[in-house]
Amino acid sequence: MAELKLRGVGKVYDGGVRVLSGIDLDVADGEFLVLVGPSGCGKSTLLRMIAGLEHITEGTLEIDGRVVNDVAPKDRDVAMVFQSYALYPHMTVRQNMGFSLQIRRTAAAEMDAKVEEAARMLGLSGLLDRLPRELSGGQRQRVAIGRAIVRRPRVFLFDEPLSNLDANLRGQMRVELKALHRDLGTTMIYVTHDQIEAMTLADRICLLEGGHARQVDTPSGLYDRPDSRFVASFIGSPPMNFLPLAPAGNRLTAAGISIPMPAGLPSDRLRATVDVGLRPHELGLAETDGGSIDATVDLIEMLGWDALVHARCGDVPVLAQIEAHGAAGLEHGAPIRFWAAPGAAKLFDHETGRAIKGGGAA
Repeated sequence: MAELKLRGVGKVYDGGVRVLSGIDLDVADGEFLVLVGPSGCGKSTLLRMIAGLEHITEGTLEIDGRVVNDVAPKDRDVAMVFQSYALYPHMTVRQNMGFSLQIRRTAAAEMDAKVEEAARMLGLSGLLDRLPRELSGGQRQRVAIGRAIVRRPRVFLFDEPLSNLDANLRGQMRVELKALHRDLGTTMIYVTHDQIEAMTLADRICLLEGGHARQVDTPSGLYDRPDSRFVASFIGSPPMNFLPLAPAGNRLTAAGISIPMPAGLPSDRLRATVDVGLRPHELGLAETDGGSIDATVDLIEMLGWDALVHARCGDVPVLAQIEAHGAAGLEHGAPIRFWAAPGAAKLFDHETGRAIKGGGAA
């Protein structure tokens, strides 16, 4: 296992194209850290820099106290699992999993023992003599992971390994990866654009945007205490509602909307419009003292136990997640009143997007 430290890490390609800037990040020994963010934010580039597949333009990367900026990938003792599986089509599962040991001239008996141990962990014992074309997508990904496991590296790196799988397989593989981390106890760094993967797998998450680390925290920390509107909008599914409201006494209001000022946040601290964030599950049809939103129904999505109600308050879209029976009978164009859960509102500066701290706010 290993701990990593990144200090001021940046990446600039030839021609001055900057991809990453000033990344400061500590990864604890045995931690499962997820790098998440929208496409083009630099997360895969950062992972490849840790692996040694991309040159670090600025800053330093330490693994167990040793600066490895100029250390070759093969000497960093890391293993990377790619999105594309990268299996040799002419080799069996056994040969694919043992290939890295073979080129290191590992004794045959030791190599077989390590391959069989990894196969047992991953449920591949009955597939060792098959070729990749005879496997499902999920089985191929297990082989790619097994190939990394047999090396027993200090750090596992995963670059969107589940993105080629269907939704059911992704869910199953998330469970298996979490169990694998528990069993191995090895440091793992995982890249995804899927915030559900990030929330379910991570001990901590580093959320990137535009080449910057916007917030590093536990999944619950990002969800409950976002530092900015971007973080609040990216983490959580369905995404958070944002309502532009103005202070009026001890309330925040707009046409058809009235939300109590969050506790501990005097109205004299707010002199202009703020963005009030409310998650869809924090809106319901039962009256509360959390404030109300008068809207018009646009669309109902029935999802089984619950339903998503898409509505509009003037020009502002509002999304509520309610129990399905509460949505029965709602039609396009019908008036509806949502009630916010008390203390649910999170406030963000309308211009900068930064969280406004205080009481029930972020």
